[in-house]
Amino acid sequence: MSVELRVLRTADELAVMPEFEAKIWGGQDDRVSVNMLVACIEEGGVAIGAFDGDRMVGSLFGFRTFEARVLHSHYMAVDAEYRRSGLGEQLKRRQAEWCVDNGVTAMRWTFDPLQLTNAHLNLNKLGAFGVTYHTNHYGALGGINGSLPSDRLTVQWELERPRPAFAETFVLDVPAVSPEQIAASAPEALHARLAVRDAMAPHLADGWKVIGVDRHERTYTLGR
Repeated sequence: MSVELRVLRTADELAVMPEFEAKIWGGQDDRVSVNMLVACIEEGGVAIGAFDGDRMVGSLFGFRTFEARVLHSHYMAVDAEYRRSGLGEQLKRRQAEWCVDNGVTAMRWTFDPLQLTNAHLNLNKLGAFGVTYHTNHYGALGGINGSLPSDRLTVQWELERPRPAFAETFVLDVPAVSPEQIAASAPEALHARLAVRDAMAPHLADGWKVIGVDRHERTYTLGR
Protein backbone atom coordinates (compact mmCIF):
# COMPACT_ATOMS: atom_id res chain seq x y z
CA MET A 1 0.00 0.00 0.00
CA SER A 2 1.71 3.19 -1.24
CA VAL A 3 0.04 5.67 1.11
CA GLU A 4 1.82 8.74 2.45
CA LEU A 5 0.87 10.32 5.78
CA ARG A 6 1.24 14.10 5.94
CA VAL A 7 0.71 16.61 8.74
CA LEU A 8 -1.58 19.33 7.31
CA ARG A 9 -1.35 22.95 8.51
CA THR A 10 -2.50 25.56 6.00
CA ALA A 11 -5.99 26.31 4.72
CA ASP A 12 -5.00 25.11 1.26
CA GLU A 13 -3.71 21.81 2.63
CA LEU A 14 -6.80 21.34 4.81
CA ALA A 15 -9.39 22.23 2.15
CA VAL A 16 -9.99 18.61 1.17
CA MET A 17 -10.80 17.44 4.70
CA PRO A 18 -14.46 18.60 5.04
CA GLU A 19 -15.32 17.07 1.66
CA PHE A 20 -13.65 13.80 2.64
CA GLU A 21 -15.41 13.83 6.03
CA ALA A 22 -18.81 14.23 4.31
CA LYS A 23 -17.99 11.39 1.91
CA ILE A 24 -17.22 8.99 4.76
CA TRP A 25 -20.09 9.84 7.12
CA GLY A 26 -22.72 10.87 4.62
CA GLY A 27 -23.65 14.13 6.34
CA GLN A 28 -23.18 17.80 5.58
CA ASP A 29 -24.08 19.85 8.63
CA ASP A 30 -21.54 18.44 11.09
CA ARG A 31 -18.40 18.73 8.97
CA VAL A 32 -15.47 20.52 10.63
CA SER A 33 -14.92 23.66 8.57
CA VAL A 34 -11.53 24.68 7.23
CA ASN A 35 -11.46 27.85 9.33
CA MET A 36 -12.11 25.79 12.50
CA LEU A 37 -9.39 23.32 11.54
CA VAL A 38 -6.92 26.18 11.02
CA ALA A 39 -7.84 27.79 14.35
CA CYS A 40 -7.49 24.53 16.32
CA ILE A 41 -4.17 23.68 14.69
CA GLU A 42 -2.88 27.18 15.39
CA GLU A 43 -3.68 26.57 19.07
CA GLY A 44 -1.81 23.27 19.23
CA GLY A 45 -4.04 20.76 17.44
CA VAL A 46 -3.10 18.45 14.60
CA ALA A 47 -4.54 17.21 11.32
CA ILE A 48 -3.05 14.31 9.40
CA GLY A 49 -4.00 13.23 5.90
CA ALA A 50 -3.32 9.90 4.23
CA PHE A 51 -2.78 10.22 0.48
CA ASP A 52 -2.52 7.70 -2.32
CA GLY A 53 -0.90 9.98 -4.86
CA ASP A 54 -3.02 13.14 -4.82
CA ARG A 55 -6.11 11.36 -3.50
CA MET A 56 -7.01 11.61 0.19
CA VAL A 57 -7.85 8.15 1.51
CA GLY A 58 -7.73 8.84 5.26
CA SER A 59 -7.77 11.77 7.67
CA LEU A 60 -7.47 12.45 11.35
CA PHE A 61 -7.99 15.60 13.42
CA GLY A 62 -7.39 16.37 17.09
CA PHE A 63 -7.21 19.38 19.38
CA ARG A 64 -5.86 20.30 22.81
CA THR A 65 -8.02 19.85 25.91
CA PHE A 66 -8.33 21.51 29.32
CA GLU A 67 -5.59 19.07 30.41
CA ALA A 68 -2.31 20.21 28.90
CA ARG A 69 -1.04 16.66 28.53
CA VAL A 70 -4.11 15.36 26.68
CA LEU A 71 -5.13 15.68 23.02
CA HIS A 72 -8.73 14.98 22.02
CA SER A 73 -8.63 12.99 18.78
CA HIS A 74 -11.93 14.28 17.42
CA TYR A 75 -12.29 12.07 14.36
CA MET A 76 -10.60 9.59 12.09
CA ALA A 77 -11.94 8.78 8.61
CA VAL A 78 -10.74 6.04 6.25
CA ASP A 79 -11.94 5.48 2.68
CA ALA A 80 -13.95 2.26 2.34
CA GLU A 81 -11.43 0.85 -0.17
CA TYR A 82 -8.62 1.15 2.39
CA ARG A 83 -10.32 -0.34 5.43
CA ARG A 84 -8.91 -3.60 6.80
CA SER A 85 -5.52 -2.49 5.43
CA GLY A 86 -4.16 -1.23 8.76
CA LEU A 87 -4.44 2.40 7.68
CA GLY A 88 -6.56 3.38 10.68
CA GLU A 89 -3.95 2.03 13.07
CA GLN A 90 -1.19 3.78 11.09
CA LEU A 91 -3.01 7.10 11.41
CA LYS A 92 -3.52 6.74 15.15
CA ARG A 93 0.09 5.75 15.74
CA ARG A 94 1.31 8.65 13.62
CA GLN A 95 -0.84 10.97 15.71
CA ALA A 96 0.62 9.42 18.87
CA GLU A 97 4.14 10.13 17.57
CA TRP A 98 3.16 13.75 16.92
CA CYS A 99 1.78 13.98 20.47
CA VAL A 100 4.95 12.70 22.11
CA ASP A 101 7.05 15.05 19.97
CA ASN A 102 4.88 17.96 21.13
CA GLY A 103 4.70 17.26 24.86
CA VAL A 104 1.36 15.43 24.88
CA THR A 105 1.29 12.16 26.82
CA ALA A 106 -2.29 10.93 26.40
CA MET A 107 -5.06 10.93 23.80
CA ARG A 108 -8.82 10.72 24.25
CA TRP A 109 -11.59 10.15 21.73
CA THR A 110 -15.10 8.77 21.45
CA PHE A 111 -16.56 5.95 19.40
CA ASP A 112 -19.85 4.12 19.01
CA PRO A 113 -19.71 1.01 21.25
CA LEU A 114 -21.91 -0.86 18.76
CA GLN A 115 -19.08 -0.63 16.18
CA LEU A 116 -16.95 -3.55 17.34
CA THR A 117 -14.34 -3.23 14.59
CA ASN A 118 -13.54 0.24 15.91
CA ALA A 119 -13.56 -1.13 19.45
CA HIS A 120 -11.03 -3.80 18.46
CA LEU A 121 -8.64 -1.15 17.13
CA ASN A 122 -9.07 1.17 20.10
CA LEU A 123 -8.97 -1.35 22.95
CA ASN A 124 -7.06 -4.38 21.70
CA LYS A 125 -4.58 -3.00 19.21
CA LEU A 126 -3.80 0.45 20.60
CA GLY A 127 -4.35 -0.38 24.27
CA ALA A 128 -6.71 2.45 25.13
CA PHE A 129 -9.42 1.80 27.71
CA GLY A 130 -12.98 3.06 28.01
CA VAL A 131 -13.50 5.60 30.79
CA THR A 132 -16.89 7.30 30.30
CA TYR A 133 -20.23 6.35 28.73
CA HIS A 134 -22.20 9.19 27.16
CA THR A 135 -25.92 8.96 26.37
CA ASN A 136 -26.88 10.66 23.07
CA HIS A 137 -23.60 12.54 23.28
CA TYR A 138 -23.75 14.46 20.00
CA GLY A 139 -27.50 14.57 19.47
CA ALA A 140 -28.87 13.63 16.05
CA LEU A 141 -26.11 12.83 13.54
CA GLY A 142 -27.71 11.15 10.54
CA GLY A 143 -25.65 9.60 7.76
CA ILE A 144 -24.09 6.29 8.80
CA ASN A 145 -25.42 6.88 12.33
CA GLY A 146 -29.06 6.92 11.26
CA SER A 147 -31.45 8.44 13.76
CA LEU A 148 -30.23 6.36 16.71
CA PRO A 149 -29.26 8.14 19.93
CA SER A 150 -25.57 8.98 19.49
CA ASP A 151 -24.32 7.09 22.55
CA ARG A 152 -20.53 7.12 22.72
CA LEU A 153 -17.74 5.60 24.78
CA THR A 154 -14.78 7.84 25.62
CA VAL A 155 -11.47 6.00 25.58
CA GLN A 156 -8.12 7.21 26.87
CA TRP A 157 -4.77 6.06 25.48
CA GLU A 158 -1.79 6.64 27.75
CA LEU A 159 1.26 7.07 25.54
CA GLU A 160 4.00 6.95 28.17
CA ARG A 161 2.43 4.99 31.02
CA PRO A 162 1.91 1.21 31.28
CA ARG A 163 -1.67 0.04 31.13
CA PRO A 164 -2.97 -0.50 34.69
CA ALA A 165 -3.74 -3.96 36.03
CA PHE A 166 -7.33 -4.77 36.96
CA ALA A 167 -8.19 -7.05 39.86
CA GLU A 168 -11.81 -7.67 38.86
CA THR A 169 -13.33 -8.28 35.44
CA PHE A 170 -16.86 -8.41 34.07
CA VAL A 171 -18.09 -9.46 30.62
CA LEU A 172 -21.13 -7.99 28.88
CA ASP A 173 -22.78 -9.08 25.65
CA VAL A 174 -23.46 -6.91 22.62
CA PRO A 175 -26.57 -7.90 20.65
CA ALA A 176 -25.98 -8.70 16.99
CA VAL A 177 -26.36 -5.59 14.82
CA SER A 178 -24.78 -4.54 11.55
CA PRO A 179 -23.56 -1.11 10.38
CA GLU A 180 -26.32 -1.23 7.78
CA GLN A 181 -28.95 -1.71 10.49
CA ILE A 182 -27.47 1.20 12.44
CA ALA A 183 -27.57 3.47 9.39
CA ALA A 184 -31.19 2.43 8.72
CA SER A 185 -32.16 2.93 12.41
CA ALA A 186 -33.59 -0.60 12.39
CA PRO A 187 -35.43 -1.85 15.52
CA GLU A 188 -32.57 -4.31 16.11
CA ALA A 189 -30.13 -1.40 16.24
CA LEU A 190 -32.19 0.53 18.78
CA HIS A 191 -32.51 -2.64 20.88
CA ALA A 192 -28.73 -3.10 20.80
CA ARG A 193 -28.13 0.56 21.66
CA LEU A 194 -30.35 0.40 24.75
CA ALA A 195 -29.03 -3.00 25.86
CA VAL A 196 -25.39 -1.85 25.78
CA ARG A 197 -26.31 1.44 27.46
CA ASP A 198 -28.14 -0.34 30.29
CA ALA A 199 -25.27 -2.80 30.83
CA MET A 200 -22.25 -0.55 30.37
CA ALA A 201 -23.17 2.92 31.66
CA PRO A 202 -23.81 1.96 35.32
CA HIS A 203 -20.54 0.03 35.54
CA LEU A 204 -18.47 2.92 34.18
CA ALA A 205 -20.24 5.30 36.54
CA ASP A 206 -19.19 2.95 39.35
CA GLY A 207 -15.48 3.07 38.44
CA TRP A 208 -15.14 0.21 35.97
CA LYS A 209 -13.13 0.63 32.74
CA VAL A 210 -13.70 -1.04 29.37
CA ILE A 211 -10.49 -2.95 28.75
CA GLY A 212 -11.13 -5.34 25.86
CA VAL A 213 -13.53 -6.59 23.22
CA ASP A 214 -14.11 -9.87 21.40
CA ARG A 215 -15.68 -8.76 18.13
CA HIS A 216 -16.45 -12.35 17.08
CA GLU A 217 -18.12 -13.39 20.33
CA ARG A 218 -19.57 -9.86 20.57
CA THR A 219 -18.53 -9.21 24.16
CA TYR A 220 -16.82 -6.41 26.06
CA THR A 221 -14.60 -7.02 29.09
CA LEU A 222 -14.67 -4.44 31.87
CA GLY A 223 -12.18 -4.22 34.70
CA ARG A 224 -11.51 -2.36 37.93
